[in-house]
Amino acid sequence: MGERGAARVDWKEQERVLTLEGEPVLSYTLSWPEIEAGGRAGRRISRYYARLAQSWRDRWERQVYWSACLDLAARREAARPFTPWRGELSGEVALLEDGVLSLRFRGAETRGDGKASRVRWGDLWQVREGRPLPLGELLGRERGWRKRLWAALTRQGEERRQGGDCFLDPDWAEKAWPARPLDHGCLTPEGLEVSLPQCLASPAAEGCPVFVLPLREEK
Repeated sequence: MGERGAARVDWKEQERVLTLEGEPVLSYTLSWPEIEAGGRAGRRISRYYARLAQSWRDRWERQVYWSACLDLAARREAARPFTPWRGELSGEVALLEDGVLSLRFRGAETRGDGKASRVRWGDLWQVREGRPLPLGELLGRERGWRKRLWAALTRQGEERRQGGDCFLDPDWAEKAWPARPLDHGCLTPEGLEVSLPQCLASPAAEGCPVFVLPLREEK
């Protein structure tokens, strides 16, 4: 739970194991926030995340579950061992101050063969009004803010790629631009944290490469 000022964020949690003929096939852990900010605003944000949690729950209990069942059946037929699949969605408060709430989420699905699909994103909210907060609005409608932040991201990415800190493709920036990663970042005390979708511009093993950008232009 995170608490600062008038708003409070409580995290709801659920764990479940799905079976087939008594054998575990898929397990998942799911957490989502409930916002207490007084009045309708907090309830509006909470309803959004309750629906988000349900969409992940539906995915795991339907299409992912059946894919895991097919994997189990195939391995039984081939007399090979089966490892249950796993899903996870977790979140945390990245920043909560001056009426701005920033949340960070991580999701993962791991198949029985160990291959994992990962996703990572951030959300920004104007808590008092219970509405999403566009980054451009937060920056005071600064002209050229997207170009400035993108330049900072590409500069940092190139430094990390050449230094071997992050295995990005040579044309990673060109691949990443259409995904608009700046629109899915979260605010932290260090700046704007953004990530690239898995496999978009780097090997799958790299996960979702993360970058932290100064929110304001450095003098």
